Amino acid sequence: MKLAAAALAALLPLSACAEAETPKTEPTKTAASEPKIAPSIPISVKEARRGPVDLTPYIGKYPFDVVNGHRFLDHPAVKSAIAAAVPDAKTRAGIAFADRSLSLPIVRVAGGRILIWGGAWRAEDRYNWAVVIAPDGTKPEVCIYNADDYDGDYQASSWFTPDEPEIMKQGGCPSAAEDYPAAEIAAG
Repeated sequence: MKLAAAALAALLPLSACAEAETPKTEPTKTAASEPKIAPSIPISVKEARRGPVDLTPYIGKYPFDVVNGHRFLDHPAVKSAIAAAVPDAKTRAGIAFADRSLSLPIVRVAGGRILIWGGAWRAEDRYNWAVVIAPDGTKPEVCIYNADDYDGDYQASSWFTPDEPEIMKQGGCPSAAEDYPAAEIAAG
């Protein structure tokens, strides 16, 4: 028994040395900026804005055509830009493609921007809308024309841009490159 106790007493200092020499490893931590899921799957609209955006593949396509997994209005950068320009959800809800909505192919307009236009089925002259946006998803302008809001002699559309008050411009929303930019209302 004395021999066993002496052997144990002799090994104790050696085990303390071995413990001191072994480096302690911390579990690896994920950086806060790294996404927790695959980078190709955006966590939110804000997350999607982190990467470069190129909306030019939509030019020549219809707004409801799927390009790189998204229809134009469903693209996270476009949704974010429209929400920034038109903060009121009820007003923004009119910018959509419901069943049988009318549309035209997406075109490039002045300044290299992109124009998308939509209108109500069989009533596009009474209700239509347009979104003009830079190819990188910035600088949105949103136009909404609702003839029911005005008498027959006065035609004006509402224009929305981020952090600016709504303004009125002449006529309906532009549907072609030559219609943009819309004419200012002239005081009479």
